[in-house]
Amino acid sequence: MAFAGGYFTRDYISRQRRAEARRMRGYAQPDWLNANAPANTNEVAPPATGELGQMLDRWESRARARRAG
Repeated sequence: MAFAGGYFTRDYISRQRRAEARRMRGYAQPDWLNANAPANTNEVAPPATGELGQMLDRWESRARARRAG
C-alpha cells in the first residue's frame, strides 16, 4: 500500500509541476494536435496536410491495396 501511495503521490506532484511550468511559459497547444481525434472508432480523421501527410496517405492507400488483394 505504501509503495502504491508513493507512486500515486509522485505522479500527482509531477503532473502539477508540469502544468505549472506550461502556464508559466505560456504553452499553446499546436493546431495540428487535435485533442478530440478519433482513437478506436469508425470516425474518419480529417486528411493530413503537408508533405508528411501526403506521404502517410500514400503509404496507407498502398497498404489498403495490398490487403484488398
